[in-house]
Amino acid sequence: MKNNSINTFFSCLAAFFFVSAAQAQEWQVEGAGHLIQHPGDDSFPMAKHSEGYSFGIGYNQYFNDNWSIGLGLSYFKTDLTFAASQIKGTSMEVDMEGDPFEFRYSTGYFKESVVWQSVRIPLTVQFETSGVVRWYLRTGVLYGLQLGNSKYRQEWNNLTTSGYYPEWDAELTGPEFAGFGSMGNKRTEGTVKLRNTFSWVLETGVKQTLNTGNSLYLGLFFEMGLNDMRPSTVAETQPVEYTPNLDQPLTLNSVLNQSQYKENTIMPTMFGFKIRYGFQF
Repeated sequence: MKNNSINTFFSCLAAFFFVSAAQAQEWQVEGAGHLIQHPGDDSFPMAKHSEGYSFGIGYNQYFNDNWSIGLGLSYFKTDLTFAASQIKGTSMEVDMEGDPFEFRYSTGYFKESVVWQSVRIPLTVQFETSGVVRWYLRTGVLYGLQLGNSKYRQEWNNLTTSGYYPEWDAELTGPEFAGFGSMGNKRTEGTVKLRNTFSWVLETGVKQTLNTGNSLYLGLFFEMGLNDMRPSTVAETQPVEYTPNLDQPLTLNSVLNQSQYKENTIMPTMFGFKIRYGFQF
């Protein structure tokens, strides 16, 4: 299914270049500000809205004075943000001596930021009215190619861990070198591999034809993600994991790899403002 979608998308791109060059053409430079949100029942419960930006170039091929198709290339960057307070959890573990116990953890506040960078290729159809000042409507699909692995940063406020041994009805709150106790504020970093994305885009605004024959576009846009961009690896880790290793008794994992969210998706929607400057010839 995924391969068919990609093949269809790039087939449309190939067909784009066979449009007659006899009609008017327009090159564009653009910049945009993005507000990213995570609606829907399947989205991450800890996901927060964030801001981002993009800039790039575009090309429009006109069929007549009102209709055109467009192709572009832009760079996009934002941080996916996840945050929550009073996180608690447990898991059954085995200590260094082979004794089973219940590992417990809690934190006052947790925050994770995942860098999202991509090269985006939109394929669009645009309608515009006639005149010097025109209203335009633009819609189409957008393919986002992720730029390598995405770096994430975590902050744990007042992280506390303990081990409960049901055999002796005892709870250990130390020592810290073994992974038990008040760990204070912890910070960690790592990388995850986000999937490439498909989106539907809708943009509307005003096009002003200038004395030079060039054009200035001022518009608002909406973008809806069409596929889950979570890592393709199986989410099977706990937020805080105990290991019977004195060198690193605790492992702090990204929310994107945690088993408690394996049924959730990341399919962001975006709103924003875009400015384009077109050179027509």
